[in-house]
Amino acid sequence: MAPFIRVIEQFAVALYAACLIGVIWSIRAIWLAWHERKNTLFLLEREEASARIGRGLLSVLACLGLGAVVFVLTRFVAPALPIAEAPTPTPPGPLITLTPTNTPFPTPTLETTPTPEPSLDTSVTPVDTLPAVTPEPTTPPAPPAACPDPNVQITAPHDGDAFSGPFQIFGTANIPNFGFYKFVLNGPWTQYQDRTAGDVVRAPVSDSYLGTFDPAALLAAPGAYRFSLVVVDNVGNEAPHCSIAVQFLPPTPAPP
Repeated sequence: MAPFIRVIEQFAVALYAACLIGVIWSIRAIWLAWHERKNTLFLLEREEASARIGRGLLSVLACLGLGAVVFVLTRFVAPALPIAEAPTPTPPGPLITLTPTNTPFPTPTLETTPTPEPSLDTSVTPVDTLPAVTPEPTTPPAPPAACPDPNVQITAPHDGDAFSGPFQIFGTANIPNFGFYKFVLNGPWTQYQDRTAGDVVRAPVSDSYLGTFDPAALLAAPGAYRFSLVVVDNVGNEAPHCSIAVQFLPPTPAPP
């Protein structure tokens, strides 16, 4: 019944117009029949004109009744019908696909201190007169911090964790003039090039849930990967990345 009323409500204007045309046509037919009955001299023609007048009156009443029904349905019945609401879809996890990115992962460069080559002395010097040479130790530079910006942090998972299925990422992505954040992978499956994992997220997060990643597409090329959190401000500037090392392992086959 509700769909029928919705159709009537949708075509109410056309139905009103049809009723109006029907009333005008019926009144015209009544007027012609009345005029004919008034001017005719034959009883049979008067009876026929009277019958047309009666049919015209019935037609007028029918059109007015149809218009009244449409008015009641559209003004009182249709607004009381419940509105069908479409089910709200559940948004998928923000990280599913891998797409190329133009932000390469910064490769740390290690500065090495050249060791002076010993010079060859052809002169013979007594052993007891040679001075003792103490080599100076060379201290390698400290590697750069994995997460130098406190506003760009991954608190879980931890550096070195291994996964063979979906896992959740927690941390902070909330820099001044925040624009969006994303995750970037670098490893065997990406041919050791940075690729964006999933869609960007445009809501800042402070010490909470950042997203979920499913490594199913990477299990054909398991191994060590660099997993990075990249946060970009509203003019396109990237904050220092937060990067951790993770292992993706092939799923363990079920025992026979």
